[in-house]
Amino acid sequence: MHKTNEINIVVAMKREAMPLINYWDLKENSKKFYSNKKKKINLIISGIGKKRAENATIYLAEKTNNNSFFLNIGIAGHKNYKLGEIILISKITDNKTKYSWYPSLLWKTKIKKTPLITVGFPKIRYTTNFLYDMEASGFFKGAREFVGPEMVQCIKIISDNKKSSILNISSNKIENWINNKITIIDKLIKEFLKV
Repeated sequence: MHKTNEINIVVAMKREAMPLINYWDLKENSKKFYSNKKKKINLIISGIGKKRAENATIYLAEKTNNNSFFLNIGIAGHKNYKLGEIILISKITDNKTKYSWYPSLLWKTKIKKTPLITVGFPKIRYTTNFLYDMEASGFFKGAREFVGPEMVQCIKIISDNKKSSILNISSNKIENWINNKITIIDKLIKEFLKV
C-alpha cells in the first residue's frame, strides 16, 4: 500500500473548524477551503446537513489527489457519554435511507468506538445507544466514491446528552471541546498519513 498523500478534513461549522485551522496553521485558499501544503492537510467547512457534507467532500476529493485520506470531525449527541468526550465512529447509518457504512480501522487506538446515526434534524430524545449527528452519512457517501473504507474515518466530540440538551450548546463550548482534544486528533492524523 502506498503512503497517503494528504488528509482531507470535512467539518460542518466554522466554530468546529477554528481550533483546527489555528492548530495546523491552515491558510484560506478560497471560501471555506483551507490548507497547509507542508503538513498535507486540507479542510473544508461544509455547512450543516448531510447533503452539504456530501457536496463539500466531493469538492475536496476533486481538488486533491486520488490517494487522500478523508476525515470528518464534528460534534455529536449521545444518551450517556460525557460532554467533550472524543469518539471514533465504528459504523455510520443514514436514518432516512437506512444504508450503513463501516470504516475499516487499521491501527490501534484507545479512543472509544461507537456507531452513529445521521439524522435530518437535531435529536432531542436519544432512543438508542448510538451517537447522533447530521453530516456523517453524507460525508461517507461522498468520500467512498473516491477511496476505500480504510481511507475514510469519522471523529466526533460529544456536545449533548440526556442531562445537557442541544439547547445548551454554545460556540465557545464547541471550540473548547475541540481544543481539548486537538492533540489526540493530531496524533491520529499522523497515523492516518502513515497508512
